[in-house]
Amino acid sequence: MIRVKLKAWTASFRFPTFQSGYQPTLPVPPPSTIQGILSAAKGEPVYLSDLPYVGYVFKSDGKGLDLEKIYALGKVETDIMKREFHYNAELYLYLPDYWEDHFEKPHYQLLLGRSSDVATVEEIKEVGLEEKEAPLGGTVVPINLGLPGMVHSLVVEYDYSSVPRKARLVKPFVVLPFPRTSVEKKRQTTKALYDPDLNIGVYLHRWSQ
Repeated sequence: MIRVKLKAWTASFRFPTFQSGYQPTLPVPPPSTIQGILSAAKGEPVYLSDLPYVGYVFKSDGKGLDLEKIYALGKVETDIMKREFHYNAELYLYLPDYWEDHFEKPHYQLLLGRSSDVATVEEIKEVGLEEKEAPLGGTVVPINLGLPGMVHSLVVEYDYSSVPRKARLVKPFVVLPFPRTSVEKKRQTTKALYDPDLNIGVYLHRWSQ
């Protein structure tokens, strides 16, 4: 297994429901963002349900609020919208070894959300993770794992064979921000693969099963 570290100055992940006049960001990227990153690295559409496993952990130094000029669809008038974003973001991807070649020379630019959220590959490292009691965070997990948190129905992957793209797989998830306090760590602790470098548990999604 390899761990790919991506860094970006900013990152933003849209909520499933858009709020007029204000666009918040999810605390962590949805699976469809991971699909987009893998597809950009490989240079062709990647479907997470075809992979043996994929895990990820996201964290940032905090959030900010930006004012953005937008154009209403079919109109010339502009409007100002508040948009929330993460700053100094890091995303760690846990993937099978053969993904190393794709991230050493990505085909397209890697994005942590929007086209302005450009990410760079900081490190590719082979890791061996052992199972133990550890806090999960910076990711999404299935509801049946029993961990408390915000629940959202999120797109796992899009079908890129049609234009516009359509959701191919949608599932409900518990969204777990990266734990900062001892209380958060205790609340989000379960049996998981443990990454000692980040002091965090890693949940490996297996949508192929």
